[in-house]
Amino acid sequence: MDRLQNQIIDLNQKVDGLYQIVEHLSNQISTFVTDKQEQSAQLKENFSDTVEFRRVERRNQDSNELLMSHKDILNDDSSWDSHTEYDSEKNLPPEIQIRRLTVQLTAAYNRIAALEEQLLARRIHV
Repeated sequence: MDRLQNQIIDLNQKVDGLYQIVEHLSNQISTFVTDKQEQSAQLKENFSDTVEFRRVERRNQDSNELLMSHKDILNDDSSWDSHTEYDSEKNLPPEIQIRRLTVQLTAAYNRIAALEEQLLARRIHV
């Protein structure tokens, strides 16, 4: 009977040891899961910050483009279309090119005069 009781005590100790190991693993797993959830939340926050940053950056670019696309500002356009337009203008006869440039120059002078009038009107009201 002593031998049987010793075996039962031995088995109880082993089961207790296994229970402690399982409890320790359970704690480690819960810690790991918590850490991963925090990392995931941080990544989501960083991602949303990045997305928001890109939205703001895009809005700033759009507003800069709007500012720079004013009718009185010449845009530096280095696209292929502008080169082909320039090439097609080179093929025009000189008389037409002179007329076109004269019209553009006259329009520019008229626009400058209108802007000067607006500026003077604002200075008078201020």
